Order: sequence, then structure tokens, then C-alpha cells
Amino acid sequence: MILTDINNWKAAIDVRKIYFRDIRPVDTIMAIDRFVNPEWLVEFEADAIISGWGD
Repeated sequence: MILTDINNWKAAIDVRKIYFRDIRPVDTIMAIDRFVNPEWLVEFEADAIISGWGD
């Protein structure tokens, strides 16, 4: 997770728990000065593997 205000780390984790109740993905939390769009507050990046896809 990339945050513009590191003080929001707990709120970001709480929201993530809503969507990832059954799994606990590993994450890294970073703070930056700003995004390209100054209205953005957080960015999530994710990689996924879909079992059987492309077989």
C-alpha cells in the first residue's frame, strides 16, 4: 500500500481486512509526498495467480 499520509496506515489496514477476510496477504506500507492526482490518498498494487488459467 502506498499512502500520502502514513498516519492513515491503521485505517487502510482495517479497510483491507474487509475485502480479504479469508486470506492474509503479505504487504508493505509506504508513504510518499503525493500522487500524480493530488486527490488520491492510497494506492494498492496486487499480483494474482489464477489456478488452471491458460491450460
